[in-house]
Amino acid sequence: MDNNHKEPQYGFSPLTQSYVPPQAKTSGKAITSLVLGIISLIALPLGGIIVLGIIGFFSGIVAIVFASLSFKEIKRVQVQGRGMAIAGLVCGIVATAINVLAFVISFVISFMRAMNNV
Repeated sequence: MDNNHKEPQYGFSPLTQSYVPPQAKTSGKAITSLVLGIISLIALPLGGIIVLGIIGFFSGIVAIVFASLSFKEIKRVQVQGRGMAIAGLVCGIVATAINVLAFVISFVISFMRAMNNV
């Protein structure tokens, strides 16, 4: 008998460990900036309701602050989230600018009406 004869292996390879690269963390500040920027844009058309207009205004400002903090964190710690920080910054700036513009327009209209009634 031949002792060197081996049975063929069909379709299976020995178990080997494959390398899985570690996932980079995403900046929590960038996520917060994006969420607050979206909230400020959603609250924007509802600005006629005073409370929601104030929430939209302040959430836009906080989104801008968190975006700038996340840019520093991304550069320093090498985490992901730059795109979310940019989107949060843009949403926050747009919503805050429109809220300020709407406030100025409503103030001017109210002032003009008050001057005409005197």
